[in-house]
Amino acid sequence: MRDIDGALRALDPAGPAGETEAADQTQARLDAIVGTPRPARPERSRGRRSRRWALAGVSVAVSAAIVLVVADPFGTTGQPAYAVTPRPLAYQPAARPADQVLEEIALRIARLPDDRPTSWSVEHFVRESWSLSTRIDGLQVTSAVVPEQRETWEKPDGSSRWTVKTLPPQFQDPEQRRTWEAAGAVGQTPEKSSDSTPATTPVGEPPSTPEGMQNWLATGHTSLTAGLAFEVVPERFMDHVFSPAQRAALLRVLQRMDGIVYAGAVRDRAGREGQAFSLTSDFGGLPNKRTLVFAPSTGSLLAYEEELTGDPGALNVKTPAVIDYATFLRAERTP
Repeated sequence: MRDIDGALRALDPAGPAGETEAADQTQARLDAIVGTPRPARPERSRGRRSRRWALAGVSVAVSAAIVLVVADPFGTTGQPAYAVTPRPLAYQPAARPADQVLEEIALRIARLPDDRPTSWSVEHFVRESWSLSTRIDGLQVTSAVVPEQRETWEKPDGSSRWTVKTLPPQFQDPEQRRTWEAAGAVGQTPEKSSDSTPATTPVGEPPSTPEGMQNWLATGHTSLTAGLAFEVVPERFMDHVFSPAQRAALLRVLQRMDGIVYAGAVRDRAGREGQAFSLTSDFGGLPNKRTLVFAPSTGSLLAYEEELTGDPGALNVKTPAVIDYATFLRAERTP
């Protein structure tokens, strides 16, 4: 099991005082980091729990994260030295340029009719997800993969309500299940919660041109890099029902970006066939590969996957390892 003091030092955004830096200078730097507010985000609040605390080196929540690590760094007694993570998806690589495949999908769906109702009362979203940072009963479960299902209903005035429930724990082999049982079987009893937000300023209808879509996705940022796009696109598919023309424009935004590769055909965690596109970078703080899986016939986002590919930092995983995924099961408007 990794050294706790080392894990705490790795999570400290100010870092330890070096030979040329006094302790009071280090403390002043940490105070400045913690006291700096996050940039304002223009989109509606969804009550979405952050999945990126482990990768973000600088965060106003770092002090809370350190407290949690001190109180219970790896869950209950008996948790494994390395966290149980999901199996990666089985990609079927093909030697084709990503921009060519993205354009093929965009051409196919741009001609589809917009079957969304012209006036609507609610947008309904369902997704299943898991993250290494997920906590059940206040504990970070490392002996099992415990996904959750989130169902959200949003109205034109910006108000929303949602329910979240945990799903049955998952394991790669019987030994992992035995370890989980010995560690207290955290997550065995399903958890369910619900909440809502009041009306707010709704997000406007996105453009249906690549240029307009790129600006819309970059709202609140100076520019849209490939790393940021792989962060923003899954968020937008969590809270907006796109028309075929808008989905085609979004694909063409990705088509113009450097660094994106075609990862091949794949079945997502719901068993649906899709086309996968990946970006390998250190966006978020650690070396990682993130993948977006789109339905070839509709351009809808089916899945988001994130894997650590190199040094895991303070995370107790063996790389390469899936540390975050989301499977988008439903996005529809109703009159």
